[in-house]
Amino acid sequence: MSGARSGCLPILALLASPCLAPYGVAAFATPVLAPYVYLNHPSSFAKDRTVWLVLLAAVPVLAFVLVRWASPAGGRLRGRGDRHPPASRARRPGLRARRPHPIRGYLDRMLLLVGSTSAVTLCLAWSGHDMYGPMAGVETMILLGAVGGTLIVVLVGIRGWDRPYVAPVTVEQVRAHNQRARKELRRIRADNERVTRMVAKLEAKLTDAHTRRDFAVLRTMHHESYGCADSVYVHYRSVEESLGLVSQLVRSVRITGWQPSGVVRRAVNRKARVAFVQLRTETGGLAGTAGELRSEWTRNRDLVQTLNVRTADLKCQIRDECGPAGLRWFEALQDRRDAARLAEGKPVS
Repeated sequence: MSGARSGCLPILALLASPCLAPYGVAAFATPVLAPYVYLNHPSSFAKDRTVWLVLLAAVPVLAFVLVRWASPAGGRLRGRGDRHPPASRARRPGLRARRPHPIRGYLDRMLLLVGSTSAVTLCLAWSGHDMYGPMAGVETMILLGAVGGTLIVVLVGIRGWDRPYVAPVTVEQVRAHNQRARKELRRIRADNERVTRMVAKLEAKLTDAHTRRDFAVLRTMHHESYGCADSVYVHYRSVEESLGLVSQLVRSVRITGWQPSGVVRRAVNRKARVAFVQLRTETGGLAGTAGELRSEWTRNRDLVQTLNVRTADLKCQIRDECGPAGLRWFEALQDRRDAARLAEGKPVS
């Protein structure tokens, strides 16, 4: 969401700033107003010839800048990727699936922007709102307001059209993923119960170990605790990956459901509306499964954090209470940890 706000901010600043808005909006009315004033009010055009020419020259520059700002950075126009995806065996990919050539894409959108504002300006000029006569001030405000509103509408449309394309998800795909996710959830719950029992046994051993001062016993317990934490962490990452896949599918369904092509299809096709209702129902079940997976993921994360704290406490206990042997063991352990982090390219604390 923050990316969308930052992308729209320059547009809003240009169109809402009291200093820049009149000039920016007036520039998009110039392709129609300049010939109109030249033909109907030649003396006025000659008086402000330089201003008219500057505004005309600024139109393509402003159009390019606004189109670039409106189009998302990772979208169809500005994003990097395959601009010619392989066609499906059943049918060619739709317009939303194809990425335009950059030059043609910018030109098409710039022409759409300038053409829309010019059409609005032409309609107003024909109806008498030409910014001349006793109501010149009111007519100017009406003209600039209409052109500015057209700019905003077209830029919002460009932003929606150029959002990254996500291939539509079918009801069958969601249903199959939901079945696999429920099966994965049952496996994860069984594994969580096993891990919880293992951690409980280790906690009892650690509690007993904290009352001792035997270096060999404490060192063995640290090794066992570290191994248990590592095993729980591997399981935690497995749950995290399953949660990520299910959550991504739910997001994809929700995004594709409101893509312009999907909205238009549902507006004119009853079968598409029925399929969309079924898709939302299946997605609701998948979202519920994702919520249960998230609960199990949180449970695993808490187990990992608890084991890490207990293992760190045990390591410090060996250093502080087991004499020179414990201190040497602690320093050797720290050296091995630092060497491993350096080998992975991570900073050493």
